[in-house]
Amino acid sequence: MKSFTRTMICLATLLALHTGAHGGVLQERQGFWLGELKTPDGRTLRIGAELLTRADGSHWASFASPDQDAYDIPVKAITETEHGVLLDFHFATMKMTWNKDHFLAEYTQNGAPQALPLRPVERFPVRARPQTPTAPLPYLEQTLAIPGADGVMLGATLSLPDGVARPNVVILVHGSGPGNRDAQIFGHRPFAVMADHLARRGIAVLRYDKRGVARSTGDYANHVLPQLVDDLNAVVRAVKERKQFNRLGLIGVSEGPAIAAAVAARDPASVDFVVSLAGTGLNGLEMILLQDRVYAQGNKAGPEELARLMRYARDWYGIIAAEADAGVRIAKLKAMRAALSPSDRALVEKFKMNVGSLTLDWAGQPFLRASLLQDPRKDWRAVRAPVLALNGGLDRQVPAPENLGGIVGALKAGGNLKVESEVLPSLNHLFQTANTGAEDEYALIEETIAPSVLQTLTAFVEKQR
Repeated sequence: MKSFTRTMICLATLLALHTGAHGGVLQERQGFWLGELKTPDGRTLRIGAELLTRADGSHWASFASPDQDAYDIPVKAITETEHGVLLDFHFATMKMTWNKDHFLAEYTQNGAPQALPLRPVERFPVRARPQTPTAPLPYLEQTLAIPGADGVMLGATLSLPDGVARPNVVILVHGSGPGNRDAQIFGHRPFAVMADHLARRGIAVLRYDKRGVARSTGDYANHVLPQLVDDLNAVVRAVKERKQFNRLGLIGVSEGPAIAAAVAARDPASVDFVVSLAGTGLNGLEMILLQDRVYAQGNKAGPEELARLMRYARDWYGIIAAEADAGVRIAKLKAMRAALSPSDRALVEKFKMNVGSLTLDWAGQPFLRASLLQDPRKDWRAVRAPVLALNGGLDRQVPAPENLGGIVGALKAGGNLKVESEVLPSLNHLFQTANTGAEDEYALIEETIAPSVLQTLTAFVEKQR
């Protein structure tokens, strides 16, 4: 199962982007709009939409649910109406009609429409986390628009330490999922925390919105890994062209290290060092099956149940990997499901082996198939730059022994001995100090990143001279 697919089921299918709309309400009513919904159980849930114009002039919208710590969920389609706009978020629609000084929206999910007045707010409320940086900041932040691959524009923030001539610079590289430049998740902003810590210690940091998310243009729904590699390569070139930095490094998280390794292998003269945080060291099929196994074991599947579940998962991913045509593989997966015995169907439902990467929505995405066929070890074998590789001992999404071993083994097989690696006990996939490492702890933990990890990162970057 891919990262973050279990905890917020309603977000598992939100891999979509806008169709392009221009002028009118979208031009005049940009900003953050927030309202309140009553849930069937009587709770109040804050729901909002952001309307904005990107660097290339295109209009875009995103969904937010602050009470679920969900932000920057890409819109699938935007349609302007006579007095407003219709937003399709795949899992719901929001028909926003202008009414004097606010939007009166009709929010429809699961076929049930609800009235949703939306009023302007300066920004969406976010949960206060102790490590999130707050103004005033002792360093400069510049907002950039960087040309990426195949014509996309990548929205970015460059943090520049004050009074440091030619500092080292690092570029932060996203893992899987529609990440904004802060890598915002469950009220945490790990990339903002990382950038703040490094900038305060004299290191420049660039972080950017993934293509198709927030201020970055492009089609997130249909992207494949090589496009993310090309985007990062374009960001590296843009940073190098500024000619104001000393050493340039890449810090990748989860899937990010594989992207960083691909760029470092392709253009070794431009990348001086690489940091892998919770990086994967297995091929895509091995990795996703390991995630599913760890998840099922964590939910107390017995040996016989586990064997049946893993056989189901292997068959599922085998069809996806074998069939390049999305329609053909969807048809075969439907037939596979229909052929399940009643006991196997009940087992799959009991252990929720039918969400995230084990859904037809994900099976139709080109990105999932490309991920299954990917093997980051090929690129790691070609990396010659110094590497720091850290994995959390409680990481259930990217289990440390198998993945760190794969990365280090590939580096050494390629002749790179400039490798520092460590499994950090008591840390989860986000490098929070955790009890079990389960994903449902992420939102409950106030710590965004363990201070010891930030200190280790800083020390490694400072050594690169």
